[in-house]
Amino acid sequence: MVYFASYVCSLQKTIDRYKTYTRENGSNKAVQQDMQQVKADALSLANKLEALENSKRKFLGENLEQCSVEELHSLQVKLEKSLHIIRGKKTQLFEQQIAKLKEKERTLLKENKELREKQLSLQQPLAAPALNCIPPQPRDIPGPSNDDTDVVTDLYIGLPGSERSSNRDSG
Repeated sequence: MVYFASYVCSLQKTIDRYKTYTRENGSNKAVQQDMQQVKADALSLANKLEALENSKRKFLGENLEQCSVEELHSLQVKLEKSLHIIRGKKTQLFEQQIAKLKEKERTLLKENKELREKQLSLQQPLAAPALNCIPPQPRDIPGPSNDDTDVVTDLYIGLPGSERSSNRDSG
């Protein structure tokens, strides 16, 4: 009976080890399947990346020697379509910028008008008392005088040093 009990105990340990192994092995299979899926996804992404890089090089005008006429025509059509979209967006942005600048111009003109009106309103009260004052005569600019002085000017015709004829002598 002791032998049977130890045999049953040993058999139970073997069954437990088998269950543990199959659980670990089953999870290992799931991990391996996941790893295979990840590797396949990575390979697929690497292929897509390579295709995108080749496409980019073609759009930049590199490695075109291997392209057929149809591929080059298709590439040209795509580039022209892209340029049309880019130019449209650029035009739209310029129009928006112009509209903003025109609005800013209107705002500045309005502000300028308000400042001029404010300046005029501040100058008018100061200008009213000044009407009673005699404006000062500038000293550097001669004013009208009552002197009856004749100004004598001589007019000479000809080269210097030669005989000169004078406007005064003939008249």
